Amino acid sequence: MSRVIIFQILAALAGGFIARNKGRNYILWALLCFVFPLLVFVIFILPARVVRGKTKRCPYCSGIIDQDDPACRHCKKELPINLVQCKECGSFVPDKEFCMQCNRVMRKE
Repeated sequence: MSRVIIFQILAALAGGFIARNKGRNYILWALLCFVFPLLVFVIFILPARVVRGKTKRCPYCSGIIDQDDPACRHCKKELPINLVQCKECGSFVPDKEFCMQCNRVMRKE
């Protein structure tokens, strides 16, 4: 009986870890994998999701990458810099929290 519980706990940990890395709810998947350990294979097969503010899609291969990655880890191409216009000074700056020209906070819409 204790081996079954240990197996379920390991399945829950693995399922939660895989779900978190794929941008999914790790608590829900950990609970589901605890009850149904074979769901670890399901979460392993599911594609990753884009999480707002953390990940984005590569414009070349559509792979999921971290928001701040300078190059895609799938196709190895360098990513273009996204420029936005500062509403205070009107200059075009990289998409950051602060404007590099006037040092004001960029407002997200």
